[in-house]
Amino acid sequence: MTNSPLLRVAALVDLPRSAGSGGHVKCWERLAAAAAASPLPLDLTVYFSGKEETEILGPRTRLRQLPPVFSTSNLKFLPYVPDHTDLASYHSKLAQELPQYDVIHTTDGFFAFAQTAAKICQQYKIPLVTSFHTDTPAYTRIFTSQTLKKIFSRMPRLQRLLLETWNIPEYQGKNMDKKLRRHLQQCSCALVTRQEDQVLAEAILGQDYVRHLRLGIDKNLFNPNRQQRKDVEELYHIPSDQIMMLFVGRVDIGKNIYTLIEACDVLIAQGLPLHLVVAGIGPALDDIRQRLGRHASLPGYVIPEDLAKLYASVDGLALCSEVEIRSMAGVEAMASGCPVLVSQKSGIAQLFDNTKAMRVVEGNVASWVNALRDFSRDGEQRNMMRQAALQYSQNFLASWQDVLAEDLFPVWRRAASLDRT
Repeated sequence: MTNSPLLRVAALVDLPRSAGSGGHVKCWERLAAAAAASPLPLDLTVYFSGKEETEILGPRTRLRQLPPVFSTSNLKFLPYVPDHTDLASYHSKLAQELPQYDVIHTTDGFFAFAQTAAKICQQYKIPLVTSFHTDTPAYTRIFTSQTLKKIFSRMPRLQRLLLETWNIPEYQGKNMDKKLRRHLQQCSCALVTRQEDQVLAEAILGQDYVRHLRLGIDKNLFNPNRQQRKDVEELYHIPSDQIMMLFVGRVDIGKNIYTLIEACDVLIAQGLPLHLVVAGIGPALDDIRQRLGRHASLPGYVIPEDLAKLYASVDGLALCSEVEIRSMAGVEAMASGCPVLVSQKSGIAQLFDNTKAMRVVEGNVASWVNALRDFSRDGEQRNMMRQAALQYSQNFLASWQDVLAEDLFPVWRRAASLDRT
């Protein structure tokens, strides 16, 4: 394989890099690291948004940052944006660099990088590949609603008109759905995880041009040997008789955190020895602090090494988000032998073959109250789920090297070979 022609690929992630970045960014950082150590005939550049710089990972692998043309950070009236992206329709600096590649891979179908890539690919007959990472239309609906509620909080009649009569959040979400369809129509191939994305992509591209994309895991980092329960209890001042539940990710309404907060509050008021550890940052932290008090630990961003310790030491992970395409936290938890309580609406359990390592919870507060109560009281169930997690990890979870070599590279190579005349 090393004697094959070198394949030059640009992967576009229209998000900034930071220590606290979400799974979309982390996924491509780790794929780039895998590429740097791989013997594949691949030259990979992963583009991010940010101050212009290039980080060299290897002779044929690099992370490249380009400043946004018009970042959402400029929209000061927005009360909260989970991750800033570039709203411009064209990025001239990126456009100058893209013609040198054999394949261009977008990781969204909406923002400046993706729109620029579509234009350049059409102009220079470069194959365009895309993959699904974030359910942007769903998040658009959630955060449009939140924004309108906050901006017009003192104008209830106008607020109701915008939200209920005109249904602006749904209108905006449908606009994003249309953008995604248009982008897919310009692609040669697509990589998907969820069944609903597979159905959409196959309807546009055909079954032969849609492939499955797994989420990788570093089992040297995330594994049950990281367990240090007593150290975690001492660090966060948690009594040893407490059931420790972990939340990982952005601490905001998009991750459905308020359902988990309310469920924990109900159970703690009933005397259940429950303690919530929240590994992440976001606007809901103050609400958790006020509602749960000493029954919650809020370390903010947690470095991967310490996060691995948490997964292996807590009793369970609460994946309460109802809008997910994949779950890096779920994969890391299972590799660590950590049971997972997961929202039914997210569809995450189905992605992992409804493994017994995951218990599916309906989306309302009462369901989370019941699930957390049963989970806390049933040590046998927790042990069974822990063993199921370890078994699933051993048998089915792929490394980042596997994802690169088996999922992505064959699609890139095939796309490069397609006749685009």
